[in-house]
Amino acid sequence: MLRLTCHITLGAYELNFVNEVTIESSWKDLTDTCTVRLPRKVLVNGRQLLPDVVKVGDRVVVRYGYDGQLRTEFSGYVVGVKTGPPVEIQCEDDMYLLKRKPMTKSWRSVTLQALLEYVRAQHGLSFPIQVLGATNLGKFTIDQATGAQVFDALRKDYGIRCFFREGMLVAGDPYKARATAPKHRVVMQGNVVSHDLQYVRAQDVRIKVRAISHIEGAKKGRKRIVKEFGDILDGELRTLNFVGVPESELVARGKAELARLRFDGYRGTVTTFGIPLVEHGDVVTIIDGSYPERDGDFAVDKVSKSFGTGGSRRTITLGPKA
Repeated sequence: MLRLTCHITLGAYELNFVNEVTIESSWKDLTDTCTVRLPRKVLVNGRQLLPDVVKVGDRVVVRYGYDGQLRTEFSGYVVGVKTGPPVEIQCEDDMYLLKRKPMTKSWRSVTLQALLEYVRAQHGLSFPIQVLGATNLGKFTIDQATGAQVFDALRKDYGIRCFFREGMLVAGDPYKARATAPKHRVVMQGNVVSHDLQYVRAQDVRIKVRAISHIEGAKKGRKRIVKEFGDILDGELRTLNFVGVPESELVARGKAELARLRFDGYRGTVTTFGIPLVEHGDVVTIIDGSYPERDGDFAVDKVSKSFGTGGSRRTITLGPKA
């Protein structure tokens, strides 16, 4: 039988036990979060209670696994401490460091890479950057906004997602990396604990895609080209934002997105044990011996992790077919 083991660093203190760790990780969110739950009377330095010495801003690293084979499942910073019982140490990933310093800057034209490098430099940090597809943003202004607020504006105005993965800032469309993403097998009669998956036929999917291109106007400022496709009146709305895409290409991209969202396949979540080590942005192959015709590869949009006295689990939220 596999034995659960962990190593948790909270500031200057290290623990090899925990009541429970819960982690929420998704490319759809700016910030991954982690909550560490511990007994109330954990003593450090021989006499001090842990919640009295752990402070907001302390570095956090959570590693766990089976039989001493530990993997870093979360790294970040303490953002809150609840004395309990149980004690709760609330944490955020490296995005925490980009929520503290407002900036002001404007460009007549700037690339996504250059913008991210500017934000990094202004915060005095040195994390690596990965851009999924080169993007020229054109005119761009930061007005007393933190790095995290700039990233949120990129999401709202350009459809560009920004998130940290293993200490690297990733920006762009995560689905563009599916071809090279790690792939994992999820076997319904094997490593699945539970699921709420539903198999849906493409013809039953009601979707409306709104494609928006932000382009430089003839005069000052920007203008938008907006096109809609699919079930205009009653479809679930999906909005796409692009920069500098001409109308003819915008139509092609909008139709391609509609085709991607309408597919025969599973929707929902599936919960596995602590392995396979699935992360958002990966691809999972769903295998069901009872319905082999439904087997397929799916992108992963979100992973909720838990570890502790109740065992180790990963709840995987499926995206479109990969």
